[in-house]
Amino acid sequence: MPLVVPRLFVHTPALPKRRGMLSAALAVAILACGAAHAAEEGPLAPLDLSSPRATLQGFCTMVDRVAANFDRINRERAVREENTRLIRRGLSCLDLSAVPPALLDSKGRESAVLLKEVLDRIAFPAPDTIPDAARVKAEGIDRWRLPGTEIVFVKLASGPRAGDFVFSTETVARAEEFYKAARHLPYRPDAGSPGLLDAYIQLGGSMIPERLIRALPAWAHAVVGGETIWQWLATLLVAATAAGLLAGAWSVRCAARDVTTPGTLERLFLPAALVAAGSAIDYLCSTQIRLTGDTIIAAKVVTHLITLVGVVIGVLDVVAWATERLLGWRRIGQDSIEGQLVRLASSVGRFLIVVWILIAAADSLGVPVTPLVAGLGAGGLAIALASQYTVENLIAGLVIFADKPVRIGDECQYGAIRGRVERIGLRSTRIRGTDQSLITIPNAEFAKSQLVNYSCRNRIPLSIVLTLPTAHGPAALARRLDRLRQIVAAHPGLDHAGSTVRLGEPVADGVRVQIEGTFIGASEPAALANREALLLRALDVIAVDNTADARPPRLSAA
Repeated sequence: MPLVVPRLFVHTPALPKRRGMLSAALAVAILACGAAHAAEEGPLAPLDLSSPRATLQGFCTMVDRVAANFDRINRERAVREENTRLIRRGLSCLDLSAVPPALLDSKGRESAVLLKEVLDRIAFPAPDTIPDAARVKAEGIDRWRLPGTEIVFVKLASGPRAGDFVFSTETVARAEEFYKAARHLPYRPDAGSPGLLDAYIQLGGSMIPERLIRALPAWAHAVVGGETIWQWLATLLVAATAAGLLAGAWSVRCAARDVTTPGTLERLFLPAALVAAGSAIDYLCSTQIRLTGDTIIAAKVVTHLITLVGVVIGVLDVVAWATERLLGWRRIGQDSIEGQLVRLASSVGRFLIVVWILIAAADSLGVPVTPLVAGLGAGGLAIALASQYTVENLIAGLVIFADKPVRIGDECQYGAIRGRVERIGLRSTRIRGTDQSLITIPNAEFAKSQLVNYSCRNRIPLSIVLTLPTAHGPAALARRLDRLRQIVAAHPGLDHAGSTVRLGEPVADGVRVQIEGTFIGASEPAALANREALLLRALDVIAVDNTADARPPRLSAA
């Protein structure tokens, strides 16, 4: 395929206008490099990084071939695909391990362009003075500095690329500093890609027509704050479009008031719009508009924050929606401990997911994660120590949920407190007393104390004590006991197997008779009504049996 010298070196404003010998030397150099690599390498062959000489030659060749393709990259898909492969191989010559993942692509491309600009300007040492693979092996070289510069090549000691020579992390980090120090130097006559940085800054990606950029007036190509004016205007246009999209998504979210009602997945439009806007702005600013330096770093931080907010809101909404759906599907009461446990698990899950997202986002932006995690651990320990009683109540709530000594609606007795359970929370239990007062008991105390659950019984005890006079002799007393036994045996609500009528202790004016038994059923009002009826029947029988001068029996206790 014939080589076309890039038009950007001739037609792009503010670019170096070098023609004649420079263009011929560039074409010859690229042709020579391209022919050599075509003969030596297949499309999948890895770049030779076995020595500083191989790395330097490979890096320069890859970047020069990318520059040679600039003239056709926006018109031919095959050229764009080839440049993508060439850029990936060129970036393999850089140690980008210290670059945050979010900035890896943009920072790597920019550093490669800046380093190539420096290499095209400085004097190169003789090829035989640059260590090759044989010299590296013979002398055990693992670090080499380009003479007269601070550009350093290091040998990777570990990992899948162990043994490769690459530009060191410090060299990559100082690429812009090196360029500013060398940009006043003219290009060497045999420079492979003169004007590369200007082309990288001023020409957009494949989505922005090259003719449109070239047709812009000269003032649009003026550099302000490290970027051209047209780049600033394009960035503002992208930001305004994203703001309009987010405003519409916010309106849709406000229309869906409650995430728990059907159809409220519309609320997810906002987080989806945030994620889409963040990703789109990131792609357009770094790949199409091609912002550089601190500007692209700031844009990356902003877009990642936008995406992060969208992901967090989306996670919170989805988990809340799923929680309410689960509660409705299982018909779990809002105030039941099961419902509260589901909500607690939902809250804990959302918290953990959000923390994981924040840590991942911080790591992708280069924020040190280890101190952050250590701080979270220390903070969590401090909070746990300061909230021991709360944690104890939470654990006791889980114990109550597992053991289920009482349920909502059960009538129980806790110490001297008797009432009906209204709510069992994770921290406390509420009981409505017989006087309609509301008693709140911490779960830690509630779980430790003896509880009487009256709602779980199927028998209600009966105890009646009567005082019968003894003035009429033992025969009359025995007759009254028989009548009382008949009344008890005939009562339909009593469990006759355990019912007894016995004489008790003698007292000054008679002898006590104790009636013991159990009412069948768990209804307290029914048991009280049966007790009252039984007592009235017993008093009536005794009163009829008494002689006119006999004293009526007296009820002493119940």
